[in-house]
Amino acid sequence: MRLGLHIPRLTGECVGRVRLEMLDRGFALVNTPPFFDSGELFRVRRKQTVLHLVGHRLEKFPGLTRYARWLERLLGEALPDESLLLTVLELRHEPAGYADKEVDRLHIDGSYLRSVYTLDGMPTIYRDGQAEMPVPRGHTLLMTAFDRARALRVHGTLHRRPGIGPERTAIVCSFVPCRNQPSPASAYPRVGRAQSARLVS
Repeated sequence: MRLGLHIPRLTGECVGRVRLEMLDRGFALVNTPPFFDSGELFRVRRKQTVLHLVGHRLEKFPGLTRYARWLERLLGEALPDESLLLTVLELRHEPAGYADKEVDRLHIDGSYLRSVYTLDGMPTIYRDGQAEMPVPRGHTLLMTAFDRARALRVHGTLHRRPGIGPERTAIVCSFVPCRNQPSPASAYPRVGRAQSARLVS
């Protein structure tokens, strides 16, 4: 355990469900423990839209650190063959009335695997089949991005910002496979054979 911080225990049921959902429909919703102290987040300058927290800088924010390590552990247990590494954690502050024409429409992220957790404001919207659904309050959405969709032939996760609304704060994490590891496609041969390429462009 890094930094001596307590990380909540993961249940076998949670780990198993995340594994099945990430290898089937390509995304998973995970009920997230209450890691965050509002006082900690007030120490982040409100004018700063994106805060990159990697490596030793995370220790300045213990709630964010615990959340990041919890996600790393969850993905490590649920998707061990993918050997995922957290590369960037972004704390995004969006002012009231904010709009972004690129991400306010349905899209699939670049990179390999992303996650989003809404702290305040309107939640991220994701597509499940033909329906657009808000991420439930208190849940992290784990999403397949382009590189994972290509490697494993699973759906990329279509999602979008909720659009113009009140002030919003969200945590977005980016994960990539560790170097010097077998390719994810070779780790899941049955998935690759059983499913045709279903990447939505």
